Amino acid sequence: MVRMEEIPQNNRVRKLLLIIAICTPLGVLFLMYLHFSAHGRLPYLIEHYAASILIMNVFGAIAFFMDGFLDSKVSWRESFLSRLICGLAANVLVIVPLAVILSINFTTDTSIFKPDSAKIAVLLLISLLIYEIAYGWFYSFRYYAHTQVERLRLERWQLELQFESLKNQISPHFLFNCLNTISSLLYKDVQLTEEFIRRMADTFRFVLKNHKQKFVSLKEEIDFVKSFHYLLRVRFEDNFKLDINVSKELMGTPVPPLTLQLLVENAVKHNKVTKDQPLTVTISSPENNRLVVSNTKTESTPSKSGFSIGLDNIKRRYAFFTKDQVVVKNEEQFSVQLPILKINHA
Repeated sequence: MVRMEEIPQNNRVRKLLLIIAICTPLGVLFLMYLHFSAHGRLPYLIEHYAASILIMNVFGAIAFFMDGFLDSKVSWRESFLSRLICGLAANVLVIVPLAVILSINFTTDTSIFKPDSAKIAVLLLISLLIYEIAYGWFYSFRYYAHTQVERLRLERWQLELQFESLKNQISPHFLFNCLNTISSLLYKDVQLTEEFIRRMADTFRFVLKNHKQKFVSLKEEIDFVKSFHYLLRVRFEDNFKLDINVSKELMGTPVPPLTLQLLVENAVKHNKVTKDQPLTVTISSPENNRLVVSNTKTESTPSKSGFSIGLDNIKRRYAFFTKDQVVVKNEEQFSVQLPILKINHA
């Protein structure tokens, strides 16, 4: 997460103008109150107003730069109360003594007007408390607005990743292989051809239905993989096998769409599948704490294009939802371990 103090700030000129806009009327009100409480009438000398306004703006600048320094040390988001107390204490320790010293030496030309130091201290304490609370709320609002923008940006990034995944999955090469299979079956087994076309339609229907979704249920994804497996089994006959051993308890858990299908297709894409070198892909859920897609290894195909891209795509999509890592192992078998997502996708 982005720390609140890291949120981009407006330029210093605009902030100083804001300080002037707030502190100028505040300086006038302070002088009017203190003078009226001492003499029963309002001050009338321009220089007194100017001096009070200048002093109040200096205090405002001190408070602002003091808080700017504290923002880099204590996070509003992580500890709002601690940051509020730190800011209030620092400003009180600097500004109130300075104000008391100035008040002792503040007089008018027409009468001996020494502002009440106790009143000044109380007024400044109240003003600084209000200022710190408003400052914290302002930063909280800025943080909230920033995180909302960041959330929308990440959602768009997620959709772009899913679109990238789609381009890798339903490629012209895959469609070409399906059409070639249909062509070879058409005059051999009409019933099998019809079933093949129906399963192929189910495959593309799933893609069109879910390509914009963040999640599908594991059951939906496995049903899709079964349809995809049928296409591969017709193509490779009994030389390709798919074993699914997933706990029923996990069937409702969410997975990014096309994740398992991509891993099954990668296994086929990067291993030769022949009678002498059959290929088996297994989808399991050991101890119900992860999904594992593993495959036996045969002679590698000449082309390796798209392999690391597909795995990187899966890792990046899972990183969007969990801190648990996608683990890839290339040992006696090639396996990919997927975290179980604890997210309500309904």
